[in-house]
Amino acid sequence: MTLNGFINIDKPLGITSNDVIFKVKKLLYPVFGKVKIGHTGTLDPLASGVLPIALGEATKTVAFQMENKKTYEFAIKFGFETTTDDSEGEKTISSDYIPTKDEIKSILSQFLGEIDQVPPKYSAIKINGKRAYDLARQGEDFEIKPRKNFIHHLEFIEQISDIEFKFKVTANKGFYVRSIARDIARALNSAGYVSYLRRIANGPFNLENAITLDKLEKILQNSEQSLDVRNFDSDILLPVSFGLNDILALDINEGQNEKLRNGQWIKPIGFDNLNSDSLYKVISNSKLSAVIKLEDGFLKTVRVFNL
Repeated sequence: MTLNGFINIDKPLGITSNDVIFKVKKLLYPVFGKVKIGHTGTLDPLASGVLPIALGEATKTVAFQMENKKTYEFAIKFGFETTTDDSEGEKTISSDYIPTKDEIKSILSQFLGEIDQVPPKYSAIKINGKRAYDLARQGEDFEIKPRKNFIHHLEFIEQISDIEFKFKVTANKGFYVRSIARDIARALNSAGYVSYLRRIANGPFNLENAITLDKLEKILQNSEQSLDVRNFDSDILLPVSFGLNDILALDINEGQNEKLRNGQWIKPIGFDNLNSDSLYKVISNSKLSAVIKLEDGFLKTVRVFNL
């Protein structure tokens, strides 16, 4: 039985994204058999929250999901920096100065919009073909060049304790919360690191349409072996098209749809103001048929879905 769609997992602390993949595969197998599976956007073991799991045909959308804006809640604990910019690393630079919440609020605007961000040394960035975290673990001295990113929203939420403060941030792909925590503390002439991190949204996926691994396990273990995909709660199995909510749909007729699915290029007759930098989705008979783009004046298929 084929499963196509997304299960949006609320990842717990202490496990990797690949651990979640393994667990979901194990839970689904007795009911649905072998399922093709992938995830969109890795979360560190010390981070919890939204981790969309793609199943079947939904795995074809993973590359598009990487472009999603992501929103996080996080906390900064002031007093020192760490080698990893989170609570897992060893203490490095220390500071006795703890800023007030008003001082913190006053500098947040300087991080909005396009910024230059230096990723943490314990990250998957490649330096001369090697992962930065491998070099860091080997004790090698190296520098990571700043990277452009864009922060859409940065908000102070609350003061947790005398030295810990909570925030919310929305940014583009490739953004490191650990870096902004470090940099906010430095901008205040202090030192700090991420003490709490939770992803609350990844594009259209958020905590409201997420499910915990424990709840998924109870549902599947309590189900009959003959559980039908159609009866798999829609709040759990989100459709493949859900992951492409931000992509504009084009009203393509059946003849055009068939040509596109067969790899033919078609003239965009009747479609105005199409952008060659954008992707478009084709919906046929209420089902996602393809993702297409405009190239050299023609509509060309990027992905075909068999739903």
